[in-house]
Amino acid sequence: MPLLHRLNLSHKFIILGVLALVMLVVPASLYFNRALADVRAAQREAHGAPPLVALNKVIQLSQTHRGMSAAMLNGNQALGARRPAVRDAAVQAMASVDAALQSAGASSKLLGDWNEAKQRWTTVEQGVSSQQLKAAESTRLHTELITRELQLSDELMAEFGLSLDAGPDTYFLIQAALVNTPWLAENLGIMRAMGSGFLTQGNLPPEGKATLQGLKKRVLEEETELFRNLQRATNANPAFKDALSAKAEAGRAAVNKALQLAEQELFNASEIKLPAADYFDEFTRTIDSLFALNELAMQNMTEALDARARATQRTGWMVVSVLLLGLVAAIALALAFVHSITGPVREAVRIAQSVATGDLRSEIQVQGSNELGQLMQALLTMRNHLSEVVTQVREGAEGVATASAEIAQGNNDLSARTENQASALEQTAASMEELASTVKQNFESGQHANGLAEEASKVAAKGGDVVGRVVHTMEAINVSSKKIADIIGVIDGIAFQTNILALNAAVEAARAGEQGRGFAVVASEVRSLAGRSAEAAKEIKTLISTSVNNVEEGCKLVEQAGSTMDEIVVHVRRVADLMGEITTASRDQSAGIDQVNQAIGQMDSVTQQNAALVEEAAAAAQSLEHQASTLVQAVHVFKPHSGASSPQQARLPAPAQL
Repeated sequence: MPLLHRLNLSHKFIILGVLALVMLVVPASLYFNRALADVRAAQREAHGAPPLVALNKVIQLSQTHRGMSAAMLNGNQALGARRPAVRDAAVQAMASVDAALQSAGASSKLLGDWNEAKQRWTTVEQGVSSQQLKAAESTRLHTELITRELQLSDELMAEFGLSLDAGPDTYFLIQAALVNTPWLAENLGIMRAMGSGFLTQGNLPPEGKATLQGLKKRVLEEETELFRNLQRATNANPAFKDALSAKAEAGRAAVNKALQLAEQELFNASEIKLPAADYFDEFTRTIDSLFALNELAMQNMTEALDARARATQRTGWMVVSVLLLGLVAAIALALAFVHSITGPVREAVRIAQSVATGDLRSEIQVQGSNELGQLMQALLTMRNHLSEVVTQVREGAEGVATASAEIAQGNNDLSARTENQASALEQTAASMEELASTVKQNFESGQHANGLAEEASKVAAKGGDVVGRVVHTMEAINVSSKKIADIIGVIDGIAFQTNILALNAAVEAARAGEQGRGFAVVASEVRSLAGRSAEAAKEIKTLISTSVNNVEEGCKLVEQAGSTMDEIVVHVRRVADLMGEITTASRDQSAGIDQVNQAIGQMDSVTQQNAALVEEAAAAAQSLEHQASTLVQAVHVFKPHSGASSPQQARLPAPAQL
């Protein structure tokens, strides 16, 4: 966030302080408002107690007036004579309620309801005073009036916050005093009015008995609830037990005594003979004891509410005081904290600015071991280490400058030697190109000779085939000649046999004489022919034998020529193979020379690149020398602390001789 980066530490601490103050003030104000609300609620409840006490007095007197009116209208003049005093007391109690409501600031609705209840009272009282009402009607109207007054009591409790009191002790006490007691007294008052009327009449009808027994049941229920709430209140606040226990026990005893009286003299009595005044007085004492308990409970309730209001107010002021003291202490501590933080931070900024200008001689005081103390210690360590580093860098920069000069000189020498080597490689590459050209020519000649050898091999092979066929032909002629000689031998044998036969024929013709003369001539001719045939066969045989001998010699010569031609073919093929191998070797040699030529070309290119790199390295070494000089000048800006250790100058290795 850019805004936070622009704020100073003091401004940030002020913002944090304001936020902390707001975080403190908001809950404190909420608590204070709540405490004030509790105080106002308690005071409001306490202000509602006087009207309720006065209203309870009116309810009590209205119940008493109901009983006396019923007795008077039933003919009991003794009780009727006591009615005006009760009426006047009720009127005064109503005036007290008026004053209490005005003082408490009751609402207009509540005042209107109260005026309507007073109007009912006036109507009922006038009807009783003029004796225009019968006893039952009077009791009904009084009961409706008292019911309305009890409803007004509930409205008062709701308006002044007594119905939902926050304290368990006062809540149960309010329930007992303002809810249970009035209704218990009301049921007892109805029993008092009805019982007094029945005793005055001297008769208890069944429906009247049933009504009274139902009222007794409600009295017991209200009594149980009353003392249960009183027990809860005293459990929550033991002080109530000391103040109310005696009145509570007296009230419980009075209720039990009145109920026993009604049980004995009305419910279970064989004869109604108890004076109505005695019955009335007993129930009146019981009701008076309950209202006395009620008045005491209201007094304790008012005191408890006042005490709670004071305690809440006192607690509120105490909390506010503690918060104010805590706020003052927090502000003082915050100022001290801010000073303890901003002071070292300003010192750290001053030291950093000094370091930024190159001054490493600032004195640094380390105070404390907290984060700021650690920061100052870190700055001190940084200053010392930076001083050492500056000294080392200064010495190292000088050494780098010297080494850079030597490297530059060595790179220059290396560049010159690299250029010479590149020139030699160029010459070698030219020689290898000429050798490659010669080898290529040899390769081409070898290929041509190889072609001629292959053709000669093919021709020799063809000649060998022809000689082979001649050999086979001569062998066939020799075989044929031998067969002809055999045929001529057969012919010679035939001629010899023919001659023998002709000789035999001549012998036989001579023996025959004249008859055989002609046969003898023929035999003679045959013998002559056989002789010529034999001679001719001999001559042919001789010629054939000579021819066979010649053919055999020719076959031998042809076989020798075939063998010689085979050897010629083998040697020609060998020559062809050798020429192929020479051609292959020439091709491989040409490829190898090409590769060597390419390698030399690559070496030439690499050498030239190396030469360029060496030149660049020389330029870089010169630049490094210049930058080292600049670094030395820049480092001289720093002024190291006198306490910084001066490390020994590092020995730089001598540049390698290239």
